Amino acid sequence: MNIMGIAIGATGLLLLCMFMWMLALSMRKKRLEQERKEREIAFRKAMEKNRKQEQEERIVKAEEGHIPTILYLAKEAERTRPQEAVYWYSKAAKLDSVTGMYGVVRISNKMKQDLVLKQQAKFWQTCISAAEGSLPHQFEMAQALFSGRGTEVDVPKALSVMESAADQNYVDALIFLGDWASSPNNLQASPATSTDYYRRAAELRSNEGRMKLGLNYIHGRGVEANFDLGVYWLERAAEKGYLEAMYKAGETWMDYKPAGNSLAYIWLFLAGQLGHEPARVLRDKVAMNIGVDTVVGLQSLAKPMVKKIRDNKVSKHSIIRALNKLYKRSIPTDEQLSSSMPMEKVAEEESASVTVPQEPSLHQESQSESEQPQAKLDFSQSPIDKQ
Repeated sequence: MNIMGIAIGATGLLLLCMFMWMLALSMRKKRLEQERKEREIAFRKAMEKNRKQEQEERIVKAEEGHIPTILYLAKEAERTRPQEAVYWYSKAAKLDSVTGMYGVVRISNKMKQDLVLKQQAKFWQTCISAAEGSLPHQFEMAQALFSGRGTEVDVPKALSVMESAADQNYVDALIFLGDWASSPNNLQASPATSTDYYRRAAELRSNEGRMKLGLNYIHGRGVEANFDLGVYWLERAAEKGYLEAMYKAGETWMDYKPAGNSLAYIWLFLAGQLGHEPARVLRDKVAMNIGVDTVVGLQSLAKPMVKKIRDNKVSKHSIIRALNKLYKRSIPTDEQLSSSMPMEKVAEEESASVTVPQEPSLHQESQSESEQPQAKLDFSQSPIDKQ
C-alpha cells in the first residue's frame, strides 16, 4: 500500500514536473516569438525611418537641382503618382534635361484629358526640337518663354534662346530682338541696338528688316535721322513686293514737298492693287489732294509696275532709279551707300526677283534668287503733278 502510494505520488510529481516543463517551454516559445516580432517591428521601423530619411535627402537634393536625383524621383512616381512625376519631370526639363522634356510629353500622351498638361507638353516638344538645333523651334521656344505659353514667363532665358538663334542669322529672331530693343516694356530699351538688329536683318535680305531699318532712319531711332536713307530702305522692301513697306512708303511721302503726294499715291496704289486694304483707304485720301488728272496719270504710270511685281520681273533698284529720274530725287542707290555707309552691305545683295504678294511671307527674299537682267519699266506716260 505504501509502495503503491509512493509510486502514485512519484508519478503525479513527474507529471507535474513535465507539465511545468512544457509550460516553461511554451512560455519561452511565446517570449521568443514576441521578441522576434518586436525585432521585426523595430527593423521595419528602422528601415522605414531610413527610407523616409533617404527620401527626404533625395527631395532636398532634387530641389537643389541635382538632375539624376530629380529623374529618379520622377521615374519612381510615374506608375502610381503621375502628377508627382510631372512635377519632377518638369523640374528636370526646366534645367534643360531632354530626358525630363520627354517625360512630360510621355505622361501628357497618357493623360490626354488634361489640357494644361497638353499645352506644357507642346512647349517641351518644341524645346526638344530646339535642343536638336532647329532654329525655327528655338524662335518658337523663346516666344513661348516671353509670353508664358505652356510654361512660366522667363524673359532672361527667352532672350538667351532668341539671341542664340539671332547669332546664327535667323532673321525672325533678329527682327524680334530689334522690336524688343525699342519696346516700351523693355526696361533696358536701346534704340541703337534695335537699329543694329534691323541692319543685320536687312543685310540678310529681309524685307521686314529693310522696312524697319528705314523707319528708324526716318524717325531717328537709335541713329541720326536721315530721310533719304530711310526712304531708300522702305522702297527697297517695297519694290520687292512687301506690301507693308509700300504702305509705309506712301505714309512717309504724304505732303512731302515738292512731289511727295504723287510718290505717296504711286506706292499706295501699288499696295492697294496687290491687296492691301488700308493702302486703298489712304490712297483715296491722297487722291483728293492731287486732282483727277494727276491721279489718272499716276495710275497709268503705276499699272506696269503692278504687273512686273506680280510677274517677279522687278530687278534691284529699278523702281527706285526710275522714280529718282522722274522726280529728280536724291534717294541713294548702291553707289552712294557704298561710299557714305561702309557698314551697309547693300552692294553684296543680289538682283533678286520679287516674291508674289499672294504668298504667305514676303518678309525675306529667297536665299537662292538668281541675278536678273535690269528690267526697264514703261514710263511713257508721265504723271501730271499739280502740287
